[in-house]
Amino acid sequence: MRIRLIVGIQSLFVLLLCTGVRGNDLFSVTARTTSGTSQSVTASSGNVSDLVSDLVTNSNQFSGLQNRDVSASLKYAGINNAIDITRNAADNSATVRIPSTGLTKTFSAGSSDALKDQILDYVKQSGATEYGRFLRVVNHESMTGVTDGNPLATTALLADDQYNTFGMNATPYFFDGADHRLDEVVTPRLRWDEGGGVANTRDGNSYFIRGSFDMAFRFGDRVGLVLSSPFMYRNLESTNTYEAGEILALPIAILPNRGNKALQWTVTPAGAVGAGGSLELAAGGTFAGGGITSVVTYPINGWTFSVANHYSFYHGYPIDIGKYSFDTDLEQQILKNGARIGHTLGKFGSIDLGLTYTSFLERAAVSEYWTPAVGADFRLGRNVGLRVAYNPILARGFTAHEGDVTLYINY
Repeated sequence: MRIRLIVGIQSLFVLLLCTGVRGNDLFSVTARTTSGTSQSVTASSGNVSDLVSDLVTNSNQFSGLQNRDVSASLKYAGINNAIDITRNAADNSATVRIPSTGLTKTFSAGSSDALKDQILDYVKQSGATEYGRFLRVVNHESMTGVTDGNPLATTALLADDQYNTFGMNATPYFFDGADHRLDEVVTPRLRWDEGGGVANTRDGNSYFIRGSFDMAFRFGDRVGLVLSSPFMYRNLESTNTYEAGEILALPIAILPNRGNKALQWTVTPAGAVGAGGSLELAAGGTFAGGGITSVVTYPINGWTFSVANHYSFYHGYPIDIGKYSFDTDLEQQILKNGARIGHTLGKFGSIDLGLTYTSFLERAAVSEYWTPAVGADFRLGRNVGLRVAYNPILARGFTAHEGDVTLYINY
């Protein structure tokens, strides 16, 4: 009964935060005729593949451009003139140019539908490397990047999971009282993090739901082995993005919990793999990497002072699914540094304030951001603990409001 109540509170907490965010379409095409009577058409959509398909096949808003030579420019999630497309009046030839990568390629086919298929198949097959280079530019310049370059990207998701789970918000928490079963081991047996919020950026607005489920195995009170599975769903201007990862971590209590006025230090190396994708954005990728997290804590007379640090690196790799190929052009390093002050409320709970600074060490649309936090921890019994927190994300051109709930169980 208690567990069901906790889950219900978690779900309500997330739903209250993740109210719908509605905005403009992420993609637009402006097309102009270059033969015959001068004509210009601008159309927008939340699906970039559908928008390009309509342009090439003279469908929907572009139906009036039939039998005309056309020059068009695609705006992709805040990036003006991201892709240029010229198409002849016979609808059997088109040239695609990506200024940021230097790609220029001409396609020829017997009909407009065949021409559309040829362009899309190129992106999914032989042109996967070139398209991967374009998506890397998107991560560098647009705050809507899927795999990298902003606080809601997949690389950030994996870094946040390691930093929060083993650093800034590591369990066990600290309480007063004689019953310290939850506080005497390096990591809890089970941990469930769930959160969500809204984000407002110069390139698009979104709401998101994220979480992580951890399962731990302990070897005494100094070493643990943790399998963590973070995930995120992001609704960005009515497009859908899915992100997930797997992390294998080895928390090591260099200086284990010895009680009041005793310095504590835990170091956690980890390996990680991740993937993110969006059909509407025609973006995504897979990557692998690793990281290390350190947290030093000093409890004194009901207060706790913690300093957490994290470094991780990620490298993209290609993947083939059936006849399609996907190439992830991604190289990223992330550094997170923060501090937290907590105060116990007897043996039943504690409150805390924290501040974290995050930096993408490689090029990113959001190169750095701050995350202040306020939280409250509650002991629900000898084997169960609960934490509720508010963690806004603050950066130039990017603001998010997020709430989180953490449930952890020992047995």
